[in-house]
Amino acid sequence: MKSKSPTAKCNPAAVARNRHLCESLADSCFPINQGPSASRLHELFLHQFCDAHTCSGKRKLFPKGVKKQTSVFYLAISILTLMLLPLFYVIVYLYQREMKRGTQELRRISQVARKTKPS
Repeated sequence: MKSKSPTAKCNPAAVARNRHLCESLADSCFPINQGPSASRLHELFLHQFCDAHTCSGKRKLFPKGVKKQTSVFYLAISILTLMLLPLFYVIVYLYQREMKRGTQELRRISQVARKTKPS
C-alpha cells in the first residue's frame, strides 16, 4: 500500500491565497514606513509565519526557534527530589505508626465508679 506524501494534498492556489493574506496582515499590523522596529517586526512576521505557506514541505513554522535544552542542574534537582520524596513519606509513616503505638486506649469511667457530688 502506498502512502501519500504530505505535499500530495497541497493546493497551490490556496497556498498562494493564504500567503497573500498573511503578507497583507503583516503590512497592516507592522507597516514598513513606521520606523525601524516596525520594519524588523514586519520582516520577522513574514519570515516566521508567511514563509510557512508553501507546498514544498521543507519550511516549518518557527524555523529558527531554539529548542529548549534541559540543563544538568534541573535534571539533578529532579532526581534528588524523586529520591528524597519517598524517604520523607517513609519517615512520616514510621513516625505516625510509632505515635499510634505509644497512645493508650481511653475509656469512659463507669457510672458505679463515679463519686456523687455532695449537695
